[in-house]
Amino acid sequence: MPSIVEPDPHGLYAHPGPGGGGGFGVHGGPASGYDVHGGPASGYDFHDRTVSRHLVHRASVSEVFLTGWQATGPYDFLLGAQWPRLHGFYRLPGDRYHDPVLLAETIRQAGLLVGHAGFGVPRGHHFVMEDLSYVLDGPGLPGLAVTAGPASLMLAVGCEDVRIRHGELVSLRVNIDVTRDGLPIGHGTGRLRVLSPASYARLRGPARRTVPPRPPAPAAPELVGRAQPADVVLSPTLAPDTWLLRTDATHPVLFDHELDHVPGMLVLEAARQAAQRLRHPEPVVPVELVTSFDRYIELDRPCFVRAVPEPAADPAAADGRLPVRVQLVQDGRTAAECRLLTAPVDGPAEGPTVPARRDAYDGRPAAPGLGGTRLPLAS
Repeated sequence: MPSIVEPDPHGLYAHPGPGGGGGFGVHGGPASGYDVHGGPASGYDFHDRTVSRHLVHRASVSEVFLTGWQATGPYDFLLGAQWPRLHGFYRLPGDRYHDPVLLAETIRQAGLLVGHAGFGVPRGHHFVMEDLSYVLDGPGLPGLAVTAGPASLMLAVGCEDVRIRHGELVSLRVNIDVTRDGLPIGHGTGRLRVLSPASYARLRGPARRTVPPRPPAPAAPELVGRAQPADVVLSPTLAPDTWLLRTDATHPVLFDHELDHVPGMLVLEAARQAAQRLRHPEPVVPVELVTSFDRYIELDRPCFVRAVPEPAADPAAADGRLPVRVQLVQDGRTAAECRLLTAPVDGPAEGPTVPARRDAYDGRPAAPGLGGTRLPLAS
């Protein structure tokens, strides 16, 4: 049975040595950047360069957002992260704010980095993300304002339910507080399981496909908050609140490297676009997002995306926030579920309003309770 690992001076953790930077890291090398109290030593630049792309399972260096890390305790880490001033894909209308979904990708990368660098998970092992969530703190969206330079962030990571079997990490949960210029802007959490290559091969089987069929026609980009058809991950169906998931394995961000299943960030993007479609024409952004991943979504079979609005926590509130629940269903079973709290976001500051086109099958605005073909959904 897996057990909870307690701090061990000879275990998988980085520990301070007798002088600043004199300890040993998880691989037995110098743990530079430590002082005698186990905290980060002064002068260490958390934003000097990106960490190795292999530590966050990215092929493109430009998609690596983490820029430094130090262990501050047996279960605690301090990470640096940096977002570009404008990202080519994670981008909001008007370019006034950074896309909050960048928080989800940053949390995902943080979990992988902590697993590899903090707990010694070997390269080539697979991580299974069981759930992922974030919420904006403090100032909310204004805390993500785009400024004259990149957004430099600090992530305080605390690990809980750390499980080790035969000296190897089996699973853990990361809880992350994110600050920008010393001010809290958000927090999130995610639970990961670790699989060896052999275990992953047994789990997935020999028949898994890495190349999906040609994706169907996209929904109109302006209906789902996108500027380019290539970035649309939904295809319209006869039901006004249900879409077919578009899986384009050539997308440079969502498919940064070859995969044999739909990646988690594509699931989040589908949920965001579906929520935006429900709230069209008002531009909205997910200020809170909670996602559970129940099973792999296969590349070679259709997956349906269904979105329904939920009752607001405070119907009398005038801030325009609306919760939306999104299910991704494949083979009649729910594979993933997302709950988003959507809030209005300012659009472009100037320029004419362009009427939105309708999708091929979209003769009515998306709304719950309308007639149309219903697809089987699992509870």
